[in-house]
Amino acid sequence: MPCGSQKTPFRCPACGFAQSEPAGLISTFCRSCGEHYQVAGSAARPPVLPPLPPAPAIPSRAVLCHKCRSTHEVSRSARCTICPGCSASIELEDVSFSGAASRPVDTRGKLLIGPAASLSSSWIICGSARIQGRITGRLVAEGEVRIATNQICACHITAPVIVIEKRTSPVFLYPLQTERLVVFGRLTGIVHCEGVVHVRRGGRLDAVIHARSVTVDKGGSLVGDCRVAEGRPAEPFLPWAGQMCPAR
Repeated sequence: MPCGSQKTPFRCPACGFAQSEPAGLISTFCRSCGEHYQVAGSAARPPVLPPLPPAPAIPSRAVLCHKCRSTHEVSRSARCTICPGCSASIELEDVSFSGAASRPVDTRGKLLIGPAASLSSSWIICGSARIQGRITGRLVAEGEVRIATNQICACHITAPVIVIEKRTSPVFLYPLQTERLVVFGRLTGIVHCEGVVHVRRGGRLDAVIHARSVTVDKGGSLVGDCRVAEGRPAEPFLPWAGQMCPAR
């Protein structure tokens, strides 16, 4: 018969009884008193592994739903999300248009309307925007809106910062509502500004203006009805349209 595994005597620390066990013993029960004991220095004892490091935190961002006004956290690598409050679908990537389109837009990325493009919708939400073509409806931006168009646009724009770029002459039939307006080109329209309206050198502003502060650099020009005061502006009159345009 083949020989069994080699055995070694082990002594119980409680009663001193010696019993033969395999050489790789880790722990056993004493056959005399029934005490359970471990064998110190056993080669078969597995090594004690260090605890695993904590998992790295996944970068996240807060997303505001403009329909129900609730905020939730999403991964920064996410491309879209669903609002847990109202189940609205929200895009997180940039959206661009190169032709005519008529559809709602709800993104936290950048909105780009190309020179030959037009976008029409009463629900346009974006993180930031650059408008080179025509836009109609209502746009709300969480960041800066840069306007580089020569079109007549029937759009109400709300954004923290609005910039009219050089060598452009946009005409807006509805109010531009902002906290800061910077004019490098020529803007015709209505301005509701809770902060500073700044007409830079070479810029021209032909508008009905309600702002807390107006600055015109040397070489810039301001033509229109300018009211510098705090509080909500009155509903302005559009002399070029020949009709009342209520602030929305």
